[in-house]
Amino acid sequence: MARKRNKNKIALEERKLMLNFFLITIQFLSGAVMYSHIIAKIKGIDLRKIRDGNPGSSNLWRAAGWKYGFPALMLDYFKGTFPIAFFVWNESFHVNRYVIAFAALSGILGHAFSPFLKFKGGKAIATTFGAWSVLTKWEGPMVLGTVFTIFSILHRLRGKNKTTPEEDAFRVMIGFAALLIYTMWKVFNGMPELAILYFGNFLIVFYKHRLELRRYLKGV
Repeated sequence: MARKRNKNKIALEERKLMLNFFLITIQFLSGAVMYSHIIAKIKGIDLRKIRDGNPGSSNLWRAAGWKYGFPALMLDYFKGTFPIAFFVWNESFHVNRYVIAFAALSGILGHAFSPFLKFKGGKAIATTFGAWSVLTKWEGPMVLGTVFTIFSILHRLRGKNKTTPEEDAFRVMIGFAALLIYTMWKVFNGMPELAILYFGNFLIVFYKHRLELRRYLKGV
C-alpha cells in the first residue's frame, strides 16, 4: 500500500510539472504571435519603416488608423491574458501562484522576443497590461494607465499633441516606478509572486526601450 501511494504521489507530481511546463510554454507562444505584424503584412505596410520600427499595435495605429490599430491593440492585450486566465479562474487546476507569475512573464517575453520575427518583437506594453490584469485584476493596469494618462495630459498642457519615442520610453519608466510601489505593497500583503512578474517585466521593458531612454537622457 505504501509503495502504491508513493507511485501515485510521484505520478501526481509529474502531472503537475507537465502542466506547469505546458502553461509557461503555451503562454510564451501566445505572446509570440505578432498580430500587428500580420495585419500590417496583409495591408502591405512595413512597420519597420514606421516611427521607431516597433512591430506593435501603436505603429500599426499610426500607419493604418484606429480601425486596424485598435483591434491589434486588443489582441496584444488579450494574448497577455490568455490562456493563463483560464487556469487562474478555474480553481480545479490548483496551479501554483509562482508558476502563474512565470507564465504571465513568459507571455510578455514572447511578445518582446518573438521567435516568429527572429526574436525581434515589440515593446510589450499592451501585453504587460494583459498580464497584470490576470494577476491583479484591474489594479496593476490602473496604476500604469493612470500614470500614462497624467503624463499625456501634462504633455498636452505644454502645447504638444504628439509624443516622441523618447518621451514614450520615459513615460513607461515613470509608470513602472509607480508600479513598483504598488508591487511592494502587494508583496507585503500576501502576494510575493508579483515580485517575480514585476522585476522580470521591468528588465524586459527597460531593455526594449534602452535606446530611446539613452537619447532622452542625452536631450534633457
